[in-house]
Amino acid sequence: MFNLLLTPLKQKESIFILLTMAITLAITLLSAHFKTGYWSAALLAVGMYAILAVFAVVTNDLFLKQLLLFGIVAGFVELLADQWLVDSIQSLVYPANEPKLLRSPNYMPFAWAVVLIQVGYLGYLLSRKVKMIEAMLLCMVIGMVFIPVFEQCAYWAEWWYYNPCHMLLNTPWYIILAEGIICFFLPAIFFFETKKSVVGTILFGLGQGIVIFIAYYVSYKLIE
Repeated sequence: MFNLLLTPLKQKESIFILLTMAITLAITLLSAHFKTGYWSAALLAVGMYAILAVFAVVTNDLFLKQLLLFGIVAGFVELLADQWLVDSIQSLVYPANEPKLLRSPNYMPFAWAVVLIQVGYLGYLLSRKVKMIEAMLLCMVIGMVFIPVFEQCAYWAEWWYYNPCHMLLNTPWYIILAEGIICFFLPAIFFFETKKSVVGTILFGLGQGIVIFIAYYVSYKLIE
């Protein structure tokens, strides 16, 4: 994989986004170790989105600006999926004392934006070196590995937890499958993002938000 990423890593954009992935993971692990609670999740989500935005503005990086718009639109649409997880199937539980948007923490759209940008960008780099379908499958695997680690850390950090069902440690299997499906489409979306207008980017974000809901719904019905 490092050989696949060697050439793109020479670009400042690639180096920067992969660096933000490492920082995000490090802060998540520290939050899990110290059980920091929801304030650290809010700081990480909003802070990392702001860092990406500042970089995009300072470097006049049009592609990253598009990804930031795509991610935040998808993140706000994802609130509907969270509401279904919290209210309809009562699987997902957030701390009661934190500020909310619908049934989600108010930082959640930014958290989703950051995750979609980071994992999707890794898939996008792969798509420049291998066939698109191979990049999509690899991104799906990355999603099924990387995001459940994040989910486990979220449990330890007391950001959220899931009521008992078919679980791998503290992450439901339906969540693992769903997040793989969510990541599957990202390399193709990012490839087409290089050619899209603002309206197209917003439509992609809306579509991705709907995919998140469908992925959770279908995965839950298949596994639970």
